[in-house]
Amino acid sequence: MAPLVDQAGYWGERTSTVDWCEKNYVESYYVAEMWNTVSNLVMMLQALYGIYDVFRNDFEKKFIIAYTFLFVVGMGSWAFHMTLLYEMQLFDELPMVWGTCFSLYLLCDIKSPKSLSKPGLVAGLLLSISFTLIYLYNPLPVLHNTAFAILAISSYVLQICMIRQTRCRLCATLYALSFACYLFGFALWNVDKFYCDNLTSFRESIPGWISPTTQLHAWWHCFAGHGTYLSVLLTIHLHYDFHPRRDQSRLKISYCGFNVHWTQDGGKSK
Repeated sequence: MAPLVDQAGYWGERTSTVDWCEKNYVESYYVAEMWNTVSNLVMMLQALYGIYDVFRNDFEKKFIIAYTFLFVVGMGSWAFHMTLLYEMQLFDELPMVWGTCFSLYLLCDIKSPKSLSKPGLVAGLLLSISFTLIYLYNPLPVLHNTAFAILAISSYVLQICMIRQTRCRLCATLYALSFACYLFGFALWNVDKFYCDNLTSFRESIPGWISPTTQLHAWWHCFAGHGTYLSVLLTIHLHYDFHPRRDQSRLKISYCGFNVHWTQDGGKSK
């Protein structure tokens, strides 16, 4: 539910099919939802670091595409919350489905024969194009949310199956952190959506400098972005569990938990 009172701003009347609980154009004449906008920096910076990490560790370059999708989602979400225009809403929502579809392809490709790699990629591309055409013709938020949820749940289920096969403790840790981030973020997303009136009343009763911390949709961006980042790390680890490098090096998580790197410690990363 949208806040009860909004101000006019640079981008004009809202044309998006959804609005969020942050009051529009309060912080800036040029930004409709300031905190829902800038929170996407967390997602975008992690995506850029992930791309750097792929080059630094000489991972397969297809993982750059996964991080690029995460960056594009952050850009799209920034543009959407800054303007609340329908075109920018599509810039946010369509890459979410395309990126999750590509992540699902990466997981399926780990154990598939090489002969099925290109057909699998084509199938994922056709699925993404089909959803895009359907959604453009029938732009219902529930349609996007359902498609995204099915793809995300499918990815998590596939990851569980592979972790049970490899019995990799590090993978289980990455999975738990990723899933917990996503689940917690989704809970905040729902509170922001269904209890907006209560949140708005609460914000009006507290000092203004604390108010930004109650923007739960902004926190959703942070937790969902980090959960996705960790999910890509997990997919990279699973890939090399099933396709080990010739030098027998293994992947180990960093102390801060933000990346994995190669080690020659004889497999202690398991």
